[in-house]
Amino acid sequence: MIRLIAMGVWAMLITIGSGYAFDHFRRFHESSGMSGASAVLETRKTREINIPKIRNGAIQGYAVAQLSYVVDSAVEKKSGLPSEIFVADETFRLIYDDESIDFNRLEKVDLNALARSLVKNVNARLRAEVVKDIAIQEFTFLPFSESKIAP
Repeated sequence: MIRLIAMGVWAMLITIGSGYAFDHFRRFHESSGMSGASAVLETRKTREINIPKIRNGAIQGYAVAQLSYVVDSAVEKKSGLPSEIFVADETFRLIYDDESIDFNRLEKVDLNALARSLVKNVNARLRAEVVKDIAIQEFTFLPFSESKIAP
């Protein structure tokens, strides 16, 4: 009987001690500024974005882009605006307006500059540092002659 009582007291002391230890380490972790640094970052993916490329008044084809991007979800919640809409819109605007991207005369495109520009433009429109990084998953060109809407 004494053994049973001793084991019960021992289990109770272990439970209380582990609870105090957990609380101590949690408070230490929070006070060191390390809590939640990676918990608020979230990776998302856009749908495919089809961007018409127009030259001399005619559609030459469609640039197709799909992006992955990292957002700070806590900052996004404070802004109240969904980031995907602005990422897709800025991608469309940047590629549509960029005259240096000519698929008839292919040249190397600085994708790092494109990604940096997208991050800067999206964050400016959201008025917060919501988007941390953008990765280009797919970037291709479909000539108008090969599209389904070509005659």
